[in-house]
Amino acid sequence: MSTNQVPAWQELHSGMLFWKFEGSLSSDHAASGVAFMEKATEIKKGDRVLDLGCGLGGHSIELAHRGYDVTGLDWSEIYVNAAKRQAAETGVSIQFLQGDMINLAFDEQFDAVILWGNTFGEFEHEDNVQTLYGIRRALRKGGRVLIDTQNYQGLPDKLTQGWSFDNEDPNLLMLTQGTKDVARARFGFDVLAINLATGERQRLPYSWRLYLLPELESMIREAGMNLITVYGDDPKKVDWKGYRRGDPYPYAPEGFTDAAAKRILLCQA
Repeated sequence: MSTNQVPAWQELHSGMLFWKFEGSLSSDHAASGVAFMEKATEIKKGDRVLDLGCGLGGHSIELAHRGYDVTGLDWSEIYVNAAKRQAAETGVSIQFLQGDMINLAFDEQFDAVILWGNTFGEFEHEDNVQTLYGIRRALRKGGRVLIDTQNYQGLPDKLTQGWSFDNEDPNLLMLTQGTKDVARARFGFDVLAINLATGERQRLPYSWRLYLLPELESMIREAGMNLITVYGDDPKKVDWKGYRRGDPYPYAPEGFTDAAAKRILLCQA
């Protein structure tokens, strides 16, 4: 890679167009996500929680509403500023920081760390490893981290071509093309966003380094943590029919199969 080339993950998160494709987090989904986080990490009101890659702050705000002492960190200054505005509007106190999770400077300050939204694996391998070391340093002894990742077996088979229009802007066409770099174990998709009114085009390169579970376990152990549980969302193994919006997501260890899209790692320092 050229020293002047912008990393793909920085290109992806350089503006708000990402959220046009991804969709903003609804209050119901924030509540369901946080309820699962509480259950998995066993945090208690007043505990200090670090929301890594906090984006627009939806999970941070829900955590703060539930009585946790929350710090949200994201590389994108645009995201962080939007999160600060949203927190002020909802009347919660959160420390939002613009920073790089690859180079965390925290020292045993948090009872739990949340790395949600398939952020882990966006970096090159060395930076993914360094991120895990930084998380371990940020956690107090016995603290837990919840890492949301893509399932190695499931994602590559789902990479296809497609197109969609933005729900709020009928002039915004998004073309999707799956990408595979088997030699580097990187999989993802490129989105080409075309404004049909102006002709403006912008690329959104989604890409993850996907690891086999033994690789992840080795990396986690090397960083000084233990892998406790792996949760998944296989619809044949998890009760999605009984799930109601706002309830904890029913991710479960038995839901981690080859058919699962999610692979959620619970680790302990």
